[in-house]
Amino acid sequence: MRFFSLKLIALLSVALVVNSAPAISANIPEITKSFPEINPIYVGLLTTIPSFFLSIGVFLTSVLEKYIGKKQTILTGLMIVGIFGTLPAWYQGSFAWLFLSRCLLGLGIGLFNRLLIQMISHVFQKDNQKKARALGLESACEGLGGIFMTLAVGQLVKMNWEISFIIYAFAMVSFLFVLLVIPNERLNTRPVEDKLDVSITKGRKLKSILLGGILFCIVLLFINYNLQITPLLIEQGIGNATNGSHMIAAIATGAFLAGNVFGITYRYLQRWLLPIATIIAGMSIFLTNLSTSAFFTLVCSLVLGFAFRHIMPYFMHTFTTGGEAVAKFGTTVVLVAYNLGATLAPYASQAITFFSGNQHASNQILITGILLGGIGLMLAFFNKKVTI
Repeated sequence: MRFFSLKLIALLSVALVVNSAPAISANIPEITKSFPEINPIYVGLLTTIPSFFLSIGVFLTSVLEKYIGKKQTILTGLMIVGIFGTLPAWYQGSFAWLFLSRCLLGLGIGLFNRLLIQMISHVFQKDNQKKARALGLESACEGLGGIFMTLAVGQLVKMNWEISFIIYAFAMVSFLFVLLVIPNERLNTRPVEDKLDVSITKGRKLKSILLGGILFCIVLLFINYNLQITPLLIEQGIGNATNGSHMIAAIATGAFLAGNVFGITYRYLQRWLLPIATIIAGMSIFLTNLSTSAFFTLVCSLVLGFAFRHIMPYFMHTFTTGGEAVAKFGTTVVLVAYNLGATLAPYASQAITFFSGNQHASNQILITGILLGGIGLMLAFFNKKVTI
């Protein structure tokens, strides 16, 4: 089976848009200044609220896919991202409009996120190594998209924060690629192998949901780092909002590198990949708190992105092995867990502040690193029991 094809490349172009919501994280301090009457918590939600609506979009996908098909559902999602993602750049109305645009951005991404993973998995379902490689490349493209969009935001924010939202116009490039390359499917027909597809056992469902809960906690802490890194740089006196965008870009760079080697690391580490990657992620966050230079923080962010983007493909690969029904259920669990964790990250920050009695960014980063490392050690200890 030939690995690269126009269909796979078109799907990977869509992956470039998936991780675009956090790209405007570095804008948060500037947006807060522009809306002093708005609670900073709500301003922080601009980065994470797309994830909540992405989860809603994941569930709506099943309904929309049934009536208009996979290709048209993906195109609909990309169109929504292209229009509403760029809304703040060409219409500066109120914070309510800005908030609404972020909600619809997440909804649009949700309409194609599950289908993207599912379609890539389906292409290589009979070849486990190629599937791991393809999902790794999908994750790499998410990281690559995040790199360019975050760097672009870092430069555009120097002009003003509104114009930086123009980066979401890239969704229209993916729209054209999918429109021209992905073939139209015939509705109301199902492949013969789907009818023979095995159903999911109750035990697998329960274990998938348990692992989904663990992923939720990992993502909660990872996104909190994204939210705290710019305030940490300012607090330490070693950087500003532009440097903060560089850190997010470094995370995306690490993610891109991880996606390219995931097939190899999975082949050698197998079930140990998850706990090792989680421990490394926790250590990199912990060391960021001790940093005295922007360069060292950049390296830690790079390592964090590399470790984290081994975690996501691991879940995707593990949860989509076993047929169409298993892939659909597993992908839904992973995406919902990921996006709920991303949505609730600001409240995790509040919880850390409440229980520690310290609201400094350095305290947030320190506790986040310790908790993430602790989850990694737990996964290593119960390794066999948490493996599907």
